[in-house]
Amino acid sequence: MRFGRRLLFRNLGFEATSGDFLAITGQNGSGKSTLVRILAGILAPTAGRVTFSHDSQEITERQFHMGLVAPYLNLYEGFTLRENMRFVARVRGLRFSKSQEDARIEEVQLKGRGDELVGNYSSGMKQRARFGLALLTNPSVLILDEPTANLDEAGKAFVWETVQQAKAVGKIILVATNEGEEAGRADRMIRVERPNAT
Repeated sequence: MRFGRRLLFRNLGFEATSGDFLAITGQNGSGKSTLVRILAGILAPTAGRVTFSHDSQEITERQFHMGLVAPYLNLYEGFTLRENMRFVARVRGLRFSKSQEDARIEEVQLKGRGDELVGNYSSGMKQRARFGLALLTNPSVLILDEPTANLDEAGKAFVWETVQQAKAVGKIILVATNEGEEAGRADRMIRVERPNAT
């Protein structure tokens, strides 16, 4: 993968199947977040390809089957969490009942806060809200970029409980992290390293 003349990584390949939990590791600037964006369908690689299949059939619009949680994905802070959820659902061509919205809000430990402006949330509440939006459409793949950054112990516990629940129901989990302890929770690691050649 290149940005202009800058080579981030090359010859990077891996496979993941239902229930896999993979950690993406590497030094700062190695391209972890770039790889996350490629996997989520936000960026196109300059070489190579990402394939996503279900029942041996390749799915071209893979972004509709993935949930992404990342610090650079902003919530609409002038909206309530419920309004954020309805916007995401509308983009995906879906509609949920109020009881379904309530269930998702409770699932991310924000019961009673769904009708408050997201801009008034704490950082930990905003991260929970991001998980709520990422899981809203029950994606097959959950991609997390530095999911515990700036979270307290309760927030971190929420993240890993959510990861384990997602893994238990067969979702593929990909977590980009610099933390060795966090990477050690995964079934296997993908090491992103910048080549010496440019």
